[in-house]
Amino acid sequence: MILGDDRLAVAESLLADLVAFPSISGQPNRPIVDYIKTYLAQYDVPVHLDRHEDGKRFNLFATIGTMRHGGILLSGHLDVVPANPEGWSYDPFTLTAVDDRLYGRGAVDMKGFLALVLSMVPDFVREQDALGLPLHLAFTFDEEVGSFGAAQMPAFLKAHDIRPAIAIIGEPTGMTPFIGHKGGLELITDIYGNAGHASDPRGKVNALYYAARMITHIEDTAAELAAKPALNSPFDPPYSTLSVGQITGGEARNIIAEKCRFLWEIRPLPEDDPQAILARINTFVETTLVPEMQRADPQSRIETIIDSWCPGMQARPGSAAAELVARLWTNAPPAVVSFGTDGGHFQMAGMETIVFGPGGMTEMHQPDEFITRGALGEGIAFLTALLGYMTEQD
Repeated sequence: MILGDDRLAVAESLLADLVAFPSISGQPNRPIVDYIKTYLAQYDVPVHLDRHEDGKRFNLFATIGTMRHGGILLSGHLDVVPANPEGWSYDPFTLTAVDDRLYGRGAVDMKGFLALVLSMVPDFVREQDALGLPLHLAFTFDEEVGSFGAAQMPAFLKAHDIRPAIAIIGEPTGMTPFIGHKGGLELITDIYGNAGHASDPRGKVNALYYAARMITHIEDTAAELAAKPALNSPFDPPYSTLSVGQITGGEARNIIAEKCRFLWEIRPLPEDDPQAILARINTFVETTLVPEMQRADPQSRIETIIDSWCPGMQARPGSAAAELVARLWTNAPPAVVSFGTDGGHFQMAGMETIVFGPGGMTEMHQPDEFITRGALGEGIAFLTALLGYMTEQD
């Protein structure tokens, strides 16, 4: 077994290779998937690729040990957010070591965790006959823009009759366990009116006016939800939220705006139904706004599409996942977060799920992203403890 500094060196080398792949969300990811597949093939680990319908993006799934129901799944996402080199002190796609820090896009979010898992593969393979539980690896695409890869995993697992009992999502939580998070319904609304000279608005439908009224209704709905917080909720804020993040439309000051688009979201508590909240908005649109618009122009309309859906993760402090992390690492009370992860999809697939991994959240999604060697060492220690636990199971 490789231990200590040697294991850290292996993990760091793997991390350097992974960071070198600019696996930006939404772009083809076959190169990094093939790299990992080839690495696992060295240890005779069978790999399944779960292809997106575009044929350009893939989830990677692998199992070490006897294929049976139950077991533990380790999951991380392969994609990273964009990196503008002008904001960086170093090449974002070259791992750069400065003292204890390892800089690079994805170093902490979350290729550091992927490198740790891969560095432990030889140990798990060597002990696979002694494993009382199978170890599953699920590396997903496009988590950063809507958990699109993880959304495919429940169907993939069902099709292959794979039923892990516990999922550990290795997001950078500073090795603090998180057992729940809000969901995220990402939406795009397009408003179509008709253009004309601003000097004569008669018979025209200004798309910006109706966008403003719909956005005001969204704001009013958000205020109503905020006024009725969930009692004893572990979430902060303790209610579902709505937010409009971007708006575009119009051509010039003296032209009545024909089109407008805005991007918005609903972040529901796990127990709230985002579709019901969306239905409230749509009712106002269909019964008030659209009839007004079409009295002036029958062709005018409002269309809202769901861009992505990341389900919330229900907080279950007494779950098998929470108890496992407490046994192997910390007795600190698990917490919840308001942002989303892939965890909701794995929980929906029947697994007790926890978000837990090395590195800090404050280091991700910014120039000069980094993970420390100390954080990698903590991850190695946890995975080594996990290996010992799995070999003790019948």
